[in-house]
Amino acid sequence: MASFTCWPTTRFTGSWRVERRLLAAVVAGCLASAAAGAQQPASELRVRLHGVDGGPISGALVALLDARDSVVAEGLSTEAGVRVLRAAPGTYRVRVRRIGYLPFVSGAVALPRTGELTLSVESPRVVLEGIVVNSKSQCRRKDANAAALAAVWDEIDKALRASQLTITDLAGMGKARTYRKELGRDGAVITADTTVFTIGNRRPFGAIDPVILADKGYVQGDEQNGWSAYAPDETVLLSNQFAETHCFRLVREDNRPDQIGVAFEPAPRRKLPDIVGVMWVDEKTAELREVVFHFVNAQALTNFNAGGFTHFRRVSSGAWIVDEWLLSLPKVGMTRRGALRPEYYELGRLDNGGGIMGPGTPPQTPITEHQ
Repeated sequence: MASFTCWPTTRFTGSWRVERRLLAAVVAGCLASAAAGAQQPASELRVRLHGVDGGPISGALVALLDARDSVVAEGLSTEAGVRVLRAAPGTYRVRVRRIGYLPFVSGAVALPRTGELTLSVESPRVVLEGIVVNSKSQCRRKDANAAALAAVWDEIDKALRASQLTITDLAGMGKARTYRKELGRDGAVITADTTVFTIGNRRPFGAIDPVILADKGYVQGDEQNGWSAYAPDETVLLSNQFAETHCFRLVREDNRPDQIGVAFEPAPRRKLPDIVGVMWVDEKTAELREVVFHFVNAQALTNFNAGGFTHFRRVSSGAWIVDEWLLSLPKVGMTRRGALRPEYYELGRLDNGGGIMGPGTPPQTPITEHQ
C-alpha cells in the first residue's frame, strides 16, 4: 500500500497518559501471478490512457487481468495518463477503473510487448443520484440482490484502493502533522502538542492488521486498566475480514443533501468491541468524502461517544489521499456507592488527530519538528 492514512493506536492508562504507537506502514507493490509463472522474468508494459476528448486520464486504477480476471499488477495513472505495469510473459487484459465511471477493459495484450500500449478509454458515467435507499441491511457488500449498494460500494472501493496505491504524490505534499489535545469537561484545552514532519516516500501513519481487529476487536482493556483503541484505515475497510464481520446498507441524511452513504455495523452475532459508521460519497461526482465512526460493545467508551472521522480529497494528479483525521475518546472517572456497581462519568476528552499541512496552514498547538 502506498498512500498515507491516518489512524493511530491510542493507549489509555490509569493516569490517562496517551501512548501512541504509529505502526510501520505496509507498502503494497505490484504482485506477480504464480499462474503466469513466478520463475520467468517479468516483462514491462507501458500503458497510456486518454479520454474521448484526447486528453490524458490521470488518477485511474490501471490493472493487468489474467485469464481468470484476477489482478496480477495494479497502479495509478500519472498526470500524463501513463502507468508502467510488470508481469510474467503471458496474455492479459488491461482494466481501467476511475471514480465516477464504469470499468473499462481492453482486448487481449501479449507480454512481452514492444512499444507503448495506448488506450482510448470510453465508459459510461455512474449515476448515484437516483438510487432509492431502503432500510434493509446486507451482510455481504456485493450481494446479487443489492445492486444499488454494490454500485455505491464500487466507488468507495476505487477511492480506498487509490489511496492505498498513492506514493509519488506524497513526497510533493511537503509536511504533515499529528496532534494530541487533552480537553476538560467544559471543552477547554488543558494540554496540547503537535508534531510536524516531512512526508517522504512512505505512509507517515500506520495501519492496523485487519486480522487482529477481527479476532480481538477494536478496543482492548477496561475502565480500570485503560484501553487500547483502534480505528480503521483503507486496508481495514477493504479487507475480507471487515466484510465478513459487518453488515452494510445505504443511507441518506437531511444534513448531507448531496451525499449518499454506506453504513456499516457489526454482524448480528458479533459481540466484540467494534465500530459503527458511515462512508459518505458525493452523489454527483461519486467521490468518497468522509468516513465517520463510533465504538460499540466497548463498555464506557460506548456510553461516552468515543469515535472519529477521516476526510479524503483528490490531489492535482488525480490520486486520492487522506487529508485530515481525528480519533476522540473520553477521560472517564468512577464513583462507587457502597456495594453498588460503579458509576462512570466523563472528565473530559483526549483527541488524537492529524493531516496534511497545505501552504500557510497555521499550527494549532506547540510544534515539534521531525524529518
